[in-house]
Amino acid sequence: MANLHTPLCDMLGIRIPILLAGMAAGPCTPELVAAVSCAGGLGVFGATGMTTEALARDIARARALGATAIGVNVQITRPNTPRTDPETLAAALADVRRALNLPTPPVPVPPGPATGTARELVATALAAGATAVITGLGDPAEIRDLADAHGVPVLAMVATVADAVRARASGADAIIAQGAEAGGHRASFEVPVDGHVPLVGTLALVPQVVDAVDVPVVASGGIMDGRGLAAALALGAQAVSLGTRFVLATESAAAETYRRSLPNLPDTGTIVTDAVTGRPARWVRNTITQRLIEGPGHIGWGPQRSALNDIRQAAAERDLPQYLPMLAGQGAGMAREQGAADIVTEIAAEAAAIIDRLAATAR
Repeated sequence: MANLHTPLCDMLGIRIPILLAGMAAGPCTPELVAAVSCAGGLGVFGATGMTTEALARDIARARALGATAIGVNVQITRPNTPRTDPETLAAALADVRRALNLPTPPVPVPPGPATGTARELVATALAAGATAVITGLGDPAEIRDLADAHGVPVLAMVATVADAVRARASGADAIIAQGAEAGGHRASFEVPVDGHVPLVGTLALVPQVVDAVDVPVVASGGIMDGRGLAAALALGAQAVSLGTRFVLATESAAAETYRRSLPNLPDTGTIVTDAVTGRPARWVRNTITQRLIEGPGHIGWGPQRSALNDIRQAAAERDLPQYLPMLAGQGAGMAREQGAADIVTEIAAEAAAIIDRLAATAR
Protein backbone atom coordinates (compact mmCIF):
# COMPACT_ATOMS: atom_id res chain seq x y z
CA MET A 1 0.00 0.00 0.00
CA ALA A 2 1.22 3.52 -0.82
CA ASN A 3 3.09 5.29 1.95
CA LEU A 4 1.40 8.62 2.68
CA HIS A 5 4.01 9.80 5.18
CA THR A 6 5.53 13.17 4.23
CA PRO A 7 8.26 15.42 5.69
CA LEU A 8 5.51 17.58 7.18
CA CYS A 9 4.33 14.55 9.16
CA ASP A 10 7.75 14.46 10.79
CA MET A 11 7.61 18.19 11.56
CA LEU A 12 4.20 17.83 13.21
CA GLY A 13 4.81 14.48 14.91
CA ILE A 14 1.96 12.72 13.11
CA ARG A 15 1.67 9.48 11.11
CA ILE A 16 -1.09 10.43 8.67
CA PRO A 17 -1.10 13.73 6.71
CA ILE A 18 -4.52 14.85 7.90
CA LEU A 19 -5.21 17.93 10.02
CA LEU A 20 -8.43 18.81 11.79
CA ALA A 21 -9.37 22.38 10.89
CA GLY A 22 -9.56 24.69 13.89
CA MET A 23 -13.31 25.28 14.06
CA ALA A 24 -13.70 28.07 16.60
CA ALA A 25 -16.75 28.47 18.83
CA GLY A 26 -18.47 25.30 17.71
CA PRO A 27 -17.73 21.68 16.84
CA CYS A 28 -14.23 21.30 18.29
CA THR A 29 -14.16 19.39 21.58
CA PRO A 30 -11.28 17.77 23.47
CA GLU A 31 -12.74 14.42 22.46
CA LEU A 32 -12.69 15.35 18.75
CA VAL A 33 -9.14 16.71 18.92
CA ALA A 34 -7.95 13.64 20.81
CA ALA A 35 -9.65 11.22 18.42
CA VAL A 36 -7.94 12.78 15.40
CA SER A 37 -4.59 12.85 17.17
CA CYS A 38 -4.81 9.28 18.44
CA ALA A 39 -5.70 8.12 14.91
CA GLY A 40 -2.43 9.59 13.65
CA GLY A 41 -3.44 13.07 12.48
CA LEU A 42 -3.15 16.53 14.01
CA GLY A 43 -6.05 17.47 16.26
CA VAL A 44 -6.56 21.23 16.33
CA PHE A 45 -8.47 23.50 18.70
CA GLY A 46 -10.14 26.60 17.29
CA ALA A 47 -9.15 28.87 20.17
CA THR A 48 -10.49 32.26 19.11
CA GLY A 49 -13.38 33.27 21.35
CA MET A 50 -12.23 31.05 24.23
CA THR A 51 -10.96 32.15 27.61
CA THR A 52 -7.41 31.14 28.43
CA GLU A 53 -8.72 29.04 31.31
CA ALA A 54 -11.08 27.08 29.05
CA LEU A 55 -8.36 26.50 26.46
CA ALA A 56 -5.91 25.21 29.05
CA ARG A 57 -8.59 22.92 30.47
CA ASP A 58 -9.53 21.53 27.06
CA ILE A 59 -5.92 20.86 26.06
CA ALA A 60 -5.34 19.06 29.36
CA ARG A 61 -8.44 16.95 28.68
CA ALA A 62 -7.26 16.05 25.17
CA ARG A 63 -3.85 15.06 26.51
CA ALA A 64 -5.50 12.93 29.18
CA LEU A 65 -7.39 11.16 26.37
CA GLY A 66 -4.10 10.25 24.74
CA ALA A 67 -3.53 13.09 22.27
CA THR A 68 0.14 13.79 21.60
CA ALA A 69 -0.02 16.02 18.51
CA ILE A 70 -2.22 19.02 19.34
CA GLY A 71 -2.52 22.21 17.33
CA VAL A 72 -4.11 25.48 18.31
CA ASN A 73 -5.64 27.82 15.73
CA VAL A 74 -5.93 31.55 16.41
CA GLN A 75 -7.37 34.28 14.24
CA ILE A 76 -5.09 37.28 13.73
CA THR A 77 -7.60 40.03 13.06
CA ARG A 78 -8.06 43.76 13.48
CA PRO A 79 -11.25 45.79 13.95
CA ASN A 80 -12.88 46.68 10.65
CA THR A 81 -15.23 49.39 9.41
CA PRO A 82 -18.93 48.84 10.18
CA ARG A 83 -21.40 49.40 7.35
CA THR A 84 -24.43 50.06 9.55
CA ASP A 85 -25.39 50.66 13.19
CA PRO A 86 -26.82 48.23 15.79
CA GLU A 87 -30.28 49.80 15.74
CA THR A 88 -30.64 49.49 11.96
CA LEU A 89 -29.41 45.89 12.04
CA ALA A 90 -31.86 45.02 14.83
CA ALA A 91 -34.75 46.53 12.87
CA ALA A 92 -33.81 44.46 9.80
CA LEU A 93 -33.92 41.28 11.88
CA ALA A 94 -37.09 42.09 13.86
CA ASP A 95 -39.27 39.61 11.97
CA VAL A 96 -36.69 36.84 12.45
CA ARG A 97 -36.72 37.45 16.19
CA ARG A 98 -40.51 37.44 16.24
CA ALA A 99 -40.51 34.10 14.41
CA LEU A 100 -38.23 32.76 17.13
CA ASN A 101 -40.30 34.35 19.95
CA LEU A 102 -37.37 36.55 20.91
CA PRO A 103 -37.60 40.10 22.26
CA THR A 104 -37.57 42.89 19.67
CA PRO A 105 -35.40 44.85 19.95
CA PRO A 106 -32.99 42.27 21.35
CA VAL A 107 -32.24 42.25 25.05
CA PRO A 108 -28.51 42.86 25.58
CA VAL A 109 -26.68 39.71 26.63
CA PRO A 110 -24.54 40.20 29.75
CA PRO A 111 -20.86 39.98 28.81
CA GLY A 112 -19.19 36.71 29.73
CA PRO A 113 -15.60 36.20 30.86
CA ALA A 114 -13.06 38.09 28.79
CA THR A 115 -11.77 35.96 25.91
CA GLY A 116 -8.06 35.73 25.29
CA THR A 117 -6.17 37.69 22.69
CA ALA A 118 -4.30 35.77 20.02
CA ARG A 119 -1.04 36.09 21.92
CA GLU A 120 -2.61 35.12 25.25
CA LEU A 121 -4.26 32.07 23.72
CA VAL A 122 -1.06 30.93 22.00
CA ALA A 123 0.98 31.41 25.17
CA THR A 124 -1.60 29.44 27.16
CA ALA A 125 -1.77 26.65 24.60
CA LEU A 126 2.00 26.26 24.43
CA ALA A 127 2.26 26.15 28.21
CA ALA A 128 -0.46 23.49 28.24
CA GLY A 129 1.39 21.29 25.74
CA ALA A 130 0.25 22.31 22.26
CA THR A 131 2.69 21.08 19.62
CA ALA A 132 1.74 23.34 16.68
CA VAL A 133 0.34 26.83 16.18
CA ILE A 134 -1.92 27.71 13.23
CA THR A 135 -2.79 31.28 12.35
CA GLY A 136 -5.72 32.46 10.27
CA LEU A 137 -7.02 35.73 8.80
CA GLY A 138 -3.71 37.55 9.25
CA ASP A 139 0.09 37.63 9.34
CA PRO A 140 1.68 35.07 11.70
CA ALA A 141 4.42 37.54 12.69
CA GLU A 142 2.31 38.53 15.71
CA ILE A 143 2.85 35.18 17.48
CA ARG A 144 6.02 33.89 15.83
CA ASP A 145 8.24 34.67 18.85
CA LEU A 146 6.02 32.67 21.22
CA ALA A 147 6.25 29.56 19.05
CA ASP A 148 10.00 30.00 18.63
CA ALA A 149 10.47 30.09 22.39
CA HIS A 150 8.87 26.64 22.63
CA GLY A 151 10.41 25.20 19.47
CA VAL A 152 6.93 24.70 17.98
CA PRO A 153 6.15 25.06 14.25
CA VAL A 154 3.83 27.76 12.93
CA LEU A 155 1.43 27.00 10.08
CA ALA A 156 -0.15 30.03 8.40
CA MET A 157 -3.49 29.85 6.61
CA VAL A 158 -3.60 31.82 3.35
CA ALA A 159 -6.01 32.25 0.44
CA THR A 160 -3.64 33.71 -2.15
CA VAL A 161 -0.07 33.22 -3.33
CA ALA A 162 0.81 36.75 -2.21
CA ASP A 163 -0.28 36.03 1.34
CA ALA A 164 1.66 32.75 1.27
CA VAL A 165 4.85 34.61 0.34
CA ARG A 166 4.18 37.19 3.06
CA ALA A 167 3.54 34.50 5.67
CA ARG A 168 6.75 32.71 4.76
CA ALA A 169 8.67 35.98 5.07
CA SER A 170 7.19 36.30 8.57
CA GLY A 171 8.64 32.93 9.53
CA ALA A 172 5.84 30.45 8.86
CA ASP A 173 7.18 26.89 8.90
CA ALA A 174 4.35 25.61 6.69
CA ILE A 175 1.49 27.11 4.70
CA ILE A 176 -2.15 26.02 4.67
CA ALA A 177 -3.49 26.98 1.24
CA GLN A 178 -7.24 27.53 1.67
CA GLY A 179 -9.14 27.16 -1.59
CA ALA A 180 -12.38 28.97 -2.29
CA GLU A 181 -14.38 25.77 -1.66
CA ALA A 182 -13.55 25.78 2.06
CA GLY A 183 -16.13 26.40 4.74
CA GLY A 184 -15.38 28.91 7.46
CA HIS A 185 -13.80 32.33 7.33
CA ARG A 186 -11.67 33.23 4.36
CA ALA A 187 -7.99 33.28 5.25
CA SER A 188 -7.30 36.53 3.40
CA PHE A 189 -4.96 38.82 5.33
CA GLU A 190 -6.58 42.02 4.07
CA VAL A 191 -10.30 42.49 3.45
CA PRO A 192 -11.55 45.41 1.32
CA VAL A 193 -14.30 47.58 2.77
CA ASP A 194 -16.81 46.01 0.38
CA GLY A 195 -15.97 42.55 1.77
CA HIS A 196 -15.09 41.03 -1.60
CA VAL A 197 -11.98 38.88 -1.30
CA PRO A 198 -10.18 36.69 -3.89
CA LEU A 199 -11.73 33.25 -4.32
CA VAL A 200 -9.10 31.00 -5.86
CA GLY A 201 -10.06 27.32 -6.06
CA THR A 202 -7.99 24.66 -4.31
CA LEU A 203 -6.92 23.00 -7.55
CA ALA A 204 -5.44 26.27 -8.83
CA LEU A 205 -4.14 27.64 -5.54
CA VAL A 206 -2.21 24.71 -4.08
CA PRO A 207 0.36 24.11 -6.86
CA GLN A 208 1.02 27.83 -7.20
CA VAL A 209 1.66 28.13 -3.46
CA VAL A 210 3.88 25.03 -3.59
CA ASP A 211 5.93 26.71 -6.32
CA ALA A 212 6.10 30.04 -4.46
CA VAL A 213 7.38 28.96 -1.03
CA ASP A 214 10.18 26.74 0.25
CA VAL A 215 8.22 25.13 3.10
CA PRO A 216 5.59 22.35 3.19
CA VAL A 217 2.09 23.19 2.00
CA VAL A 218 -1.22 21.85 3.35
CA ALA A 219 -4.25 21.79 1.05
CA SER A 220 -7.63 22.90 2.37
CA GLY A 221 -11.00 23.46 0.73
CA GLY A 222 -13.50 20.95 -0.63
CA ILE A 223 -11.51 17.93 0.56
CA MET A 224 -13.87 15.34 2.00
CA ASP A 225 -12.42 11.90 1.31
CA GLY A 226 -9.44 9.91 0.07
CA ARG A 227 -9.85 11.26 -3.44
CA GLY A 228 -9.19 14.74 -2.12
CA LEU A 229 -6.12 13.63 -0.16
CA ALA A 230 -4.67 11.80 -3.17
CA ALA A 231 -5.31 14.83 -5.38
CA ALA A 232 -3.72 17.19 -2.86
CA LEU A 233 -0.57 15.05 -2.70
CA ALA A 234 -0.46 15.01 -6.51
CA LEU A 235 -0.61 18.83 -6.49
CA GLY A 236 2.47 18.96 -4.26
CA ALA A 237 0.81 19.39 -0.87
CA GLN A 238 2.16 17.36 2.03
CA ALA A 239 -1.10 17.13 4.00
CA VAL A 240 -4.73 18.17 3.99
CA SER A 241 -6.84 20.12 6.47
CA LEU A 242 -10.53 19.21 6.83
CA GLY A 243 -13.28 20.96 8.74
CA THR A 244 -16.70 20.24 7.23
CA ARG A 245 -16.16 16.47 7.18
CA PHE A 246 -15.51 16.52 10.94
CA VAL A 247 -18.62 18.58 11.80
CA LEU A 248 -20.55 15.31 11.66
CA ALA A 249 -18.01 13.35 13.69
CA THR A 250 -19.61 11.69 16.70
CA GLU A 251 -17.23 13.64 18.95
CA SER A 252 -18.26 17.00 17.46
CA ALA A 253 -20.29 19.47 19.53
CA ALA A 254 -22.24 20.75 16.51
CA ALA A 255 -25.95 21.26 17.15
CA GLU A 256 -28.21 18.46 15.93
CA THR A 257 -29.99 20.74 13.47
CA TYR A 258 -26.59 21.68 12.01
CA ARG A 259 -25.56 18.04 11.74
CA ARG A 260 -28.76 17.07 9.95
CA SER A 261 -28.49 19.91 7.46
CA LEU A 262 -25.10 19.12 5.94
CA PRO A 263 -25.69 15.70 4.30
CA ASN A 264 -28.64 17.15 2.36
CA LEU A 265 -26.76 20.21 1.14
CA PRO A 266 -26.28 20.51 -2.64
CA ASP A 267 -23.00 21.65 -4.17
CA THR A 268 -24.59 25.08 -4.71
CA GLY A 269 -25.89 25.29 -1.15
CA THR A 270 -23.28 27.66 0.27
CA ILE A 271 -22.26 31.27 -0.27
CA VAL A 272 -19.37 33.53 0.76
CA THR A 273 -20.41 36.73 2.54
CA ASP A 274 -19.22 39.05 5.30
CA ALA A 275 -22.81 39.82 6.35
CA VAL A 276 -22.96 37.18 9.09
CA THR A 277 -19.87 37.98 11.18
CA GLY A 278 -18.31 41.04 9.59
CA ARG A 279 -15.64 39.05 7.74
CA PRO A 280 -16.06 36.95 4.59
CA ALA A 281 -16.88 33.30 5.27
CA ARG A 282 -18.62 30.45 3.47
CA TRP A 283 -22.07 29.79 4.95
CA VAL A 284 -25.02 27.52 4.23
CA ARG A 285 -27.63 29.37 2.15
CA ASN A 286 -30.71 29.70 4.36
CA THR A 287 -33.21 32.27 5.59
CA ILE A 288 -30.94 34.01 8.11
CA THR A 289 -27.97 34.20 5.76
CA GLN A 290 -30.09 35.57 2.93
CA ARG A 291 -31.75 38.12 5.23
CA LEU A 292 -28.35 39.37 6.38
CA ILE A 293 -27.03 39.56 2.81
CA GLU A 294 -30.06 41.63 1.77
CA GLY A 295 -29.88 43.72 4.96
CA PRO A 296 -28.12 46.96 5.81
CA GLY A 297 -24.68 45.43 6.32
CA HIS A 298 -22.64 44.37 9.34
CA ILE A 299 -21.71 46.36 12.45
CA GLY A 300 -18.09 45.21 12.50
CA TRP A 301 -16.10 42.06 13.22
CA GLY A 302 -16.88 41.00 16.80
CA PRO A 303 -20.01 43.10 17.45
CA GLN A 304 -21.79 41.50 14.47
CA ARG A 305 -21.39 38.00 15.86
CA SER A 306 -22.54 39.12 19.31
CA ALA A 307 -25.62 40.75 17.77
CA LEU A 308 -26.75 37.35 16.46
CA ASN A 309 -26.11 35.30 19.60
CA ASP A 310 -29.77 35.12 20.66
CA ILE A 311 -30.90 34.10 17.17
CA ARG A 312 -28.18 31.46 16.90
CA GLN A 313 -28.99 29.95 20.29
CA ALA A 314 -32.75 29.93 19.78
CA ALA A 315 -32.52 28.38 16.30
CA ALA A 316 -30.29 25.58 17.59
CA GLU A 317 -32.44 24.89 20.64
CA ARG A 318 -35.72 24.90 18.67
CA ASP A 319 -34.40 22.89 15.74
CA LEU A 320 -34.99 25.61 13.16
CA PRO A 321 -32.11 25.27 10.67
CA GLN A 322 -33.41 28.05 8.42
CA TYR A 323 -32.52 30.56 11.16
CA LEU A 324 -29.18 29.04 12.22
CA PRO A 325 -25.99 30.47 10.67
CA MET A 326 -23.97 27.40 9.63
CA LEU A 327 -20.44 27.37 8.24
CA ALA A 328 -19.86 24.72 5.56
CA GLY A 329 -17.68 23.98 2.57
CA GLN A 330 -18.89 23.14 -0.92
CA GLY A 331 -18.41 19.41 -0.30
CA ALA A 332 -20.75 19.34 2.72
CA GLY A 333 -23.19 16.99 1.02
CA MET A 334 -20.52 14.27 1.16
CA ALA A 335 -20.36 14.33 4.99
CA ARG A 336 -21.96 11.67 7.18
CA GLU A 337 -22.10 10.64 10.83
CA GLN A 338 -18.92 8.77 11.75
CA GLY A 339 -16.32 8.55 14.48
CA ALA A 340 -13.40 10.95 14.00
CA ALA A 341 -10.78 8.17 14.14
CA ASP A 342 -12.69 6.27 11.46
CA ILE A 343 -12.75 9.38 9.29
CA VAL A 344 -8.96 9.69 9.49
CA THR A 345 -8.23 6.03 8.80
CA GLU A 346 -10.85 5.77 6.04
CA ILE A 347 -9.54 8.81 4.16
CA ALA A 348 -5.96 7.56 4.43
CA ALA A 349 -6.88 4.08 3.21
CA GLU A 350 -8.88 5.47 0.29
CA ALA A 351 -6.02 7.74 -0.75
CA ALA A 352 -3.45 4.96 -0.56
CA ALA A 353 -5.66 2.67 -2.65
CA ILE A 354 -6.14 5.37 -5.28
CA ILE A 355 -2.41 6.05 -5.51
CA ASP A 356 -1.69 2.32 -5.80
CA ARG A 357 -4.30 1.94 -8.53
CA LEU A 358 -2.92 4.88 -10.51
CA ALA A 359 0.62 3.56 -10.16
CA ALA A 360 -0.47 0.15 -11.45
CA THR A 361 -2.27 1.74 -14.38
CA ALA A 362 0.85 3.73 -15.31
CA ARG A 363 3.09 0.65 -15.49
